[in-house]
Amino acid sequence: MRFKLDGVQVTCDGKFGASYKSTVGPDANITFYSGWGDNALDFQIFTYATTDIMPGQYVFGPGKAYFAQLWPNGTLTTPGIHYSYEAGSIISSPSIPGSGQITITEINADYIKGSFDFITGVNAATGLFKTVTNGEFLIKR
Repeated sequence: MRFKLDGVQVTCDGKFGASYKSTVGPDANITFYSGWGDNALDFQIFTYATTDIMPGQYVFGPGKAYFAQLWPNGTLTTPGIHYSYEAGSIISSPSIPGSGQITITEINADYIKGSFDFITGVNAATGLFKTVTNGEFLIKR
């Protein structure tokens, strides 16, 4: 996974993962993530459907359960306070923080591949938002 965070190139170096394709039932909910140092980025797509998630664009918006969460200054594995920044929603909510999209170009039982761009909502504690552009991922499931 790689992307630009507020204009600075980031290449993830570890903690790669994606939810497995279930052998029973639809592949309708997917989580995938990666990290760089102690920082992390994860995505969730919940369709609440009875069919598999297919290649296509998943735009964050009201009533959609598409979500990105970013920890650009460390996670809970290091001492201190580490704020997260969010775009989209993990539930079908009428309002969402930020904006953006995840595009899946390939998905199967072995891997998920695509791109992403998003702007987070403002974090209430820091008063800041984060911009993520030119994101690409190829993650083994």
